[in-house]
Amino acid sequence: MSDNDCTIMELYCLERARLEPHNRGKWIAQAERWHELERAQLSWRKQKRPLQQSMHAGPMTTQQRQLS
Repeated sequence: MSDNDCTIMELYCLERARLEPHNRGKWIAQAERWHELERAQLSWRKQKRPLQQSMHAGPMTTQQRQLS
């Protein structure tokens, strides 16, 4: 699920909370879950990016240095 999808679902839940006052707590909780999922996905992508860059660093960075 993309970040945009999570935002759409969060906004949908907030709208439902406004339209259904008797179920407001349920919809607010759902909106918070979508918000947290989006944050977790963003955090995971930020952590993944440096790892991918280090994996493609090239042969010069993986060879041991020879001491003279």
